[in-house]
Amino acid sequence: MTTTIGALLILAGLGCFVAFNLLGTTVDAQGFLHEPFALLPLGYLLLFTGMVLSLLPLLRRALAKGEENRP
Repeated sequence: MTTTIGALLILAGLGCFVAFNLLGTTVDAQGFLHEPFALLPLGYLLLFTGMVLSLLPLLRRALAKGEENRP
């Protein structure tokens, strides 16, 4: 379950980066830069959280196997 949620979060993070590139940036008549900057930190946050949630079950299995092999 956590692996599925992690994968969805990774896809959402990648979607934020794609949306940032598709929306682009513009400069208005007064010289102000308009860009969807919030998508960048949100994308990194979603990617990091998704990677942690995806790796968590693998680490648990590895630790459980290590404890079984101990004498």
